[in-house]
Amino acid sequence: MLTAIRRGLRMIPLDTLQQFVETAPLILIGSIVGLGFMAIYLGYAGLALVLTRRTLPALGIGALIETRPLEKNQIRSEILRSFRSITIFALYSVGAVIAVRAGFIRLNWLPGFGMVLLNLAILIVWNEIHFYASHRLLHTDWLYKNVHEVHHRSITPTPFSTYSFHWGEALMVSSVMFLIMPVWQLDIIAIIVFPMISLVANSIGHMNYAIFPAKNTDAILAACQRHTAHHTRWKGNYGFYVPWLDQFFGTRIELRQRKTPVD
Repeated sequence: MLTAIRRGLRMIPLDTLQQFVETAPLILIGSIVGLGFMAIYLGYAGLALVLTRRTLPALGIGALIETRPLEKNQIRSEILRSFRSITIFALYSVGAVIAVRAGFIRLNWLPGFGMVLLNLAILIVWNEIHFYASHRLLHTDWLYKNVHEVHHRSITPTPFSTYSFHWGEALMVSSVMFLIMPVWQLDIIAIIVFPMISLVANSIGHMNYAIFPAKNTDAILAACQRHTAHHTRWKGNYGFYVPWLDQFFGTRIELRQRKTPVD
């Protein structure tokens, strides 16, 4: 498998991609990033919804976590707010391209396989730290009432809740790569791949379905249970995917386990 990944990396026309980033109109770059992200978001969320509301229950695998009904037009509102957030993500990509062209940010355009893995590992760790800090800040009184409350309107989360943010929260949480790029030279492959990894993890956190319902609070595979508990109880479980920062800072929520499949 690793050999196949290495071959795949060699097949990517990185020189053409570099020329495109350095010369293409900014509006074209932003549009491609935004439309691509919207397509991936809708694809992941739609697939997660079908799997967790039809396929897995029919197979007797897993359990729905929060059973309260959705608010009226909830999914429609989540999609519209997520599109606004993704537009802000695309604007960040345009800002990064401007910084690259101005020489403020340097990218590695010809990364080896090991460098790609290293940068992805750094981004994953940094994202956990950045998300936890941002999330705790968003739960301070003023920011919660004026910004983060928008995301918590999805008391019963769905896969479409993933980026259902106030524009201020979208600005905050999507700064994760932009903040590290001036101090660490990332490679172009990691920059492309990491948002997809993040979106998958975020979709898992919001799908409101425990594939492994017997897992305890601290299990890596209990990420969905942890984040659903955050949506229904508001305080605690501020981490992105792993439970370690919540354990360390004492913000862990004890889960109500459900060990029977959804009917």
